[in-house]
Formats: sequence, structure tokens, C-alpha cells
Amino acid sequence: MPKKIIFSIIGIIIVLAIVFLSQQAYSGGFGKTLISDATNQAASYVAKGSDWAMSQIYPKISGEVQKRGDMIKNEVNQEKQKVSENIGEKISNYFTGISDSILHPETPQNCQPAETPSVQ
Repeated sequence: MPKKIIFSIIGIIIVLAIVFLSQQAYSGGFGKTLISDATNQAASYVAKGSDWAMSQIYPKISGEVQKRGDMIKNEVNQEKQKVSENIGEKISNYFTGISDSILHPETPQNCQPAETPSVQ
């Protein structure tokens, strides 16, 4: 617990010193070069991290995404085919029923007469 307090106090002192020195006229150039150097260093870290991610992570993820995408496409195509077959079968049954009712009007069809409620 005391170490945390000491580190916090040291951090506050460092921040206050930076703020104080940044307001001085003679440290203006130093501040600009410090910010420039920090920006360049951060940019190099970001570039290294990006290169690492592109070489290590991206190939693994893209391969898996491609594989999953192909699986999904296959499933969607199978479902489309099932729906098309189902619709075709229903249309065929519909027209078969119509032709049967026209050609054989005396034969009872699958349609049952509606039940009328009995009046008592």
C-alpha cells in the first residue's frame, strides 16, 4: 500500500514538472522535439504492430472466414434448392388437383365439405 502512494506522488510530481517546464520560453523547442520524437516512436510501434498482425493474425483469420463463408454458401444453396423443389411440388399438386376436378367431377376430391353447426 505505501508503495502505491509513493509511486502516485512521484507521478504527480513528474506531471507537474512537465507542465511547469512546458510553460517556460526556453523549453519550447525541447517540447516540440519531444512531441515529434514521441510521435515518430509511436508511429514505428504502430507500424511494427500492423506488420505483425498482417503476417501472423490476418492469414489465420482470413482462411477461417473463407472456409466458413463457403460452408454458409453451400447451406444457403441447399436450402434454395429445397424451397424450389417444395414450391414446384406444391404447384404440381395444385394443377393436378384442378385437372382431376375438371376431368373427374363425380369423384370426391381431398376437399371435405365444410361442417355446418347444428341448430338445436
